[in-house]
Amino acid sequence: MRIKVELHRDVVWYLKRRCNEKERAEFSAVQERIRSDPITLIDETDAIFEPRLSTHMLRLFRFGNNVAVFRFDPARSKIKILECYPSLPN
Repeated sequence: MRIKVELHRDVVWYLKRRCNEKERAEFSAVQERIRSDPITLIDETDAIFEPRLSTHMLRLFRFGNNVAVFRFDPARSKIKILECYPSLPN
């Protein structure tokens, strides 16, 4: 089952302006794995509560030195990537 993925316009801007080619390729690879396999959605992402973006639980995945936060709607088989930002160093 393929899942439809939508990118918020700020995510598109972030990928074009703030990420290098390697990070964009890694973003696309993770996005494709999540899109094609719902089990990967749970295994390769983490839950996050971000009240500024949604009152519901969201998920995030890491790519390069960045994080992408998204909302998953299983009823519509749809993911909306809401925000990307640099990850904090460990």
